Amino acid sequence: MPLNVLKEIFGFDSFRPGQEEVIRAVLDGRDTLAVMPTGGGKSLCYQVPALMQESLTVIVSPLISLMKDQVDSLLQSSVAEAATLHSGLAPEERWEVERRVRTGEVKMLYVAPERLRSLEFVLALRRAGVGLFVVDEAHCISEWGHNFRPDYLFLPRAVKDLGSPPVLALTATATPRVRQDILRSLKMRDPEVVVTSFNRPNLTYRVLSVSKKEDKLPRILDIIRGSPPPGIVYATTRKECEELARGLRRSGVDAAAYHAGMGSANRAEVQERFMTDELSVVVATIAFGMGVDKPNVRFVIHSSVPGSLPAYIQESGRAGRDGEPSECVVLYRGADLGRRKRLVTLNAAGENEVGSFFRALGGVENGGRVNVPPGSLAALGGVDPEAAGIVLGSLEESGLISRGYDLWAEIEVRRLEEEPGGLREEVAAVHAALPGSGSVGLPELARRAGLRPAVVQGALYRMMVDGIAEIIPRGSLVDVRLKVAALDAASRREIASRLKNRAKTAYAQIRDVEAFANLTTCRREYLLRHFGDMEKVAPCAGCDVCLGETEEPALGKTAAARSGIPEGTPLLPAFAALSPTDEPPTDVALFERLRSWRGEQARQQRVPAYVVLHNSHLEEISARKPRTIHELGAIKGVGLRRAARYGEELLALINGEELGQDTLEVAPEARTEGNGGYRPHVEAAYQLLRSGRGSDAVPELARALELGGEEARREVDVLLGKIVEG
Repeated sequence: MPLNVLKEIFGFDSFRPGQEEVIRAVLDGRDTLAVMPTGGGKSLCYQVPALMQESLTVIVSPLISLMKDQVDSLLQSSVAEAATLHSGLAPEERWEVERRVRTGEVKMLYVAPERLRSLEFVLALRRAGVGLFVVDEAHCISEWGHNFRPDYLFLPRAVKDLGSPPVLALTATATPRVRQDILRSLKMRDPEVVVTSFNRPNLTYRVLSVSKKEDKLPRILDIIRGSPPPGIVYATTRKECEELARGLRRSGVDAAAYHAGMGSANRAEVQERFMTDELSVVVATIAFGMGVDKPNVRFVIHSSVPGSLPAYIQESGRAGRDGEPSECVVLYRGADLGRRKRLVTLNAAGENEVGSFFRALGGVENGGRVNVPPGSLAALGGVDPEAAGIVLGSLEESGLISRGYDLWAEIEVRRLEEEPGGLREEVAAVHAALPGSGSVGLPELARRAGLRPAVVQGALYRMMVDGIAEIIPRGSLVDVRLKVAALDAASRREIASRLKNRAKTAYAQIRDVEAFANLTTCRREYLLRHFGDMEKVAPCAGCDVCLGETEEPALGKTAAARSGIPEGTPLLPAFAALSPTDEPPTDVALFERLRSWRGEQARQQRVPAYVVLHNSHLEEISARKPRTIHELGAIKGVGLRRAARYGEELLALINGEELGQDTLEVAPEARTEGNGGYRPHVEAAYQLLRSGRGSDAVPELARALELGGEEARREVDVLLGKIVEG
């Protein structure tokens, strides 16, 4: 039953609105579109059914950090069948994941959209048997969405080549028009559409006017004093991120910048410190926050107007996921709005750009085909990447080009066997053209073999499968076939019209933001109507208009005065706000012991600390002080599997015991693995299960995990499956 899986593995007692409806539709094999607000629990809509089915579930996501965190979190709950494939993996790591997919060891695979442009990969998935295809952030497939990704346009082709499994599309920011575009673009069949309310009653929406750029920092400080951290400040440029972070630090706020110009290690460190409440404020571009599940964000401030209301609802929705009151504030400055309008106008491509783009493709064609790195397509025609994706899609829809699966850019030959007899003609030709070792570009190899690059790649793959060669592919090339030598005037006009319509839509989105900023009626209701939600909420008591604050010249200071925090007070991480008044008081010393233990676990496993347990978990453990593993597993978000894995150590810490050095230094997986000493505990758990005492079996399972490592985990998973099945 879905509810049993939810409780045992994820540690929740009930579903949020819409979740169970989506899960039931998915389990019935229906194509499904789920539209839920940010923080609405979209990931459980595919994780729960994936754990209830034998077939492979493929999850497409544009966010490497989200994929990695979700897989790491599932592994913490002893869900060993989860894995991810993305550009950050070394070739050896990628092959190991692909091997596990082929052998059926992986049941939940997270992939970046560009990964599905590999024909060999799609065929491998088809052989493994895909039972559910999940498209996360599904608005990325829509040209009218706020975050269009051209790679998403290829997903319908991949779904078809996978054997047309059921499709689940998920998004938090789809307007009615974008929903229809998702259904059309993904070719969803008789879909179940589940749309939950966008209303987040615990969020308060405010817009504060600033006349000069220098006024932003004082305004932000006022807001922070009225709604103490942790919080996120969004800025539009890297420079502004750095400047605001420095200004906040000078004013006593523990703040750090986060943007794409920083190294990945620095970004990871900032995110880790923020997620574990060691950092009060992150000042970030929109690169930060997508998929970051931090429940206690108390404010989200936009230092400039957002680019669209869908973007704003997603970004502001990262506040208050724990249901506690939180602030969402936009600093409104006319100059910032004007700049956004100018950028949209400047990026509008016309007939000349479309014509030059096609001529640029013709300039690099070879034998009627274009094989260049995907990232260089936009540079060829002098347009932005989104426009390049739209032009290519339009050309393909018009039958003027044909784009197939991507090719490898180059290969490294590490070992090449002597040519065995009986090879197919094209395989023999490629074998003869290969160097004995070293690297060669695929187009050059194709020229030497006298074959098309796609045929050469197929031959190389055949040699790798048959063990004739050890080859490492690197990079990628698009494979575009030109069907005409030049564009006619009608085609240029049609494609230019699509680009102009997109520019008009982007301009209209900015006008929507402008209207939101200048409202004299309820802001919450305006946001709801934008997404087709007709719930009546005005007066909402949760926006500055309904609260009668819009004419107050220093609204932020009014909030600060209410908080009682004097101006100039350093705002560093504080423990005082850890537990609400209606909850048991938090044991601060125990919390620190738990946090120290968590840090050690994270170092051993090489994962972020918040993946092991969230701060909210540690807070509730240190307040409630569970006495048994069953009580520990009942804490919201922990679950019995994670409780079984860590229960003995956590209960020892709760009881004030000192953990032995060997306990601290050796990860659970490595302890006396394979010695068989765990089996009496597995057998005892089995007998308890047979007698209907499933909860009493959990301590025995925990001991088995401690003693038996991975060998025990396989047997424990079988028994936990019996608990889940009831």
